[in-house]
Amino acid sequence: MSGTLFTILLTVYTVFGLLLYELRWFVWIDELVSLAIAGYACYAIWKHRVPQYKPLLILLGIEAFYLAYSFLIHSNVQVAILNDFVMQSKPYMTFFGLMCLKPQLEQKHMSFMAMSCIVCTAAMGVIYYFYPHNVEGTFSGELLTGAAFSSTAVLVAALFYLSCEKDNALVRTATILIMSIGLLAPTSKYMGSLLCSILIIAFVAQPLKVNIRYIVLGFIVFVAIAWAAWDDFILYFMEDTEYNARPVLYMHMPDILNDYFPFGSGFASYANAASGTWYSPLYEKYGMENIWGLTEGETLFISDTYYPTLAQFGYVGIALFIAFIWYIFDCMNKAYGELHDIKRYKVALIIVSFVLIEATSSSFINERCITAMMILVMSLYKYQPKRQVHIDMFGLKYIQFDKPQTQPKPNNDEHTDN
Repeated sequence: MSGTLFTILLTVYTVFGLLLYELRWFVWIDELVSLAIAGYACYAIWKHRVPQYKPLLILLGIEAFYLAYSFLIHSNVQVAILNDFVMQSKPYMTFFGLMCLKPQLEQKHMSFMAMSCIVCTAAMGVIYYFYPHNVEGTFSGELLTGAAFSSTAVLVAALFYLSCEKDNALVRTATILIMSIGLLAPTSKYMGSLLCSILIIAFVAQPLKVNIRYIVLGFIVFVAIAWAAWDDFILYFMEDTEYNARPVLYMHMPDILNDYFPFGSGFASYANAASGTWYSPLYEKYGMENIWGLTEGETLFISDTYYPTLAQFGYVGIALFIAFIWYIFDCMNKAYGELHDIKRYKVALIIVSFVLIEATSSSFINERCITAMMILVMSLYKYQPKRQVHIDMFGLKYIQFDKPQTQPKPNNDEHTDN
């Protein structure tokens, strides 16, 4: 995949899939982009244009199995199963599709992305001016309301940090400032992501290891996240747990895992939008049909959190989700071993922490997951940007593009592109 095509795709999606998404003009843009990436990757495999395709084929095999399994056990009506199949698959299709295609990014592409992030940051300020977040909640037709504003700030900042050629104090400070614009409309999830990101940017100087430094850092992160999310934790999990949708979804998760051992209850059956639009029989089966937000016709909170959705895929699905996170960390370590670029490692760590925190809501499979997966993939593979070579001839400097520049030994204060 050419770097120019990927840059255009990411830029267009940032505008219409993040900044303008709440206008509901392009509600299918995230599904279309993920399917297009996976489809293009499959075409490249068929044409023998990509060497590394096993992970994508494994993913497609797993998804095909769960799709057939859902039809076989009649987890819901067919249209609901297909709808949820697309929704649940899009982050994985985006990630493994791009890991297969590996866009050939050059420094000019990265510089363009960095500039576009600055423009997006300014646009977020303008949006907030016209749509101040005086009340909680996400409202259709209003730009970046609810958690969308602060989550977008994290993603734009992560992309800016990755796109900058250097990793110096100025770049790190600018990254944190861009991310901090989310304080205009903070949520507990955002505060957790912000604190994690600041600690990662400031203190991670090498890949994570089990030692005193990172044990202490991990404890600080845990305490900081707990402090930021304490009020929401009390609200959702301590008060009226029998009548609050989010804890009820968690409470019945073990029942579904055990009753539908080992592959779960299937697509569109539990804790997602499709199971509410085409009301799943599981809610009545487990006595949840009278819970506020889970009632048929008024399923306001039925997709309020992602982790209970894993009950659809059983113990095997939970193991696969853990394996996915493990695979990402393995790719992070391999990429650092090849590139010795700690900045890319830190960006990947920021995105992983963002994904795991956002998954406490439905954000892992919403429109923002596409951007998160794109940024994550950009930090996990080796690409060779073309460098401008200056030739000094009789006092005149010429620019030559054909000959690549010999890469200096990387260090923590320099962006390395191999």
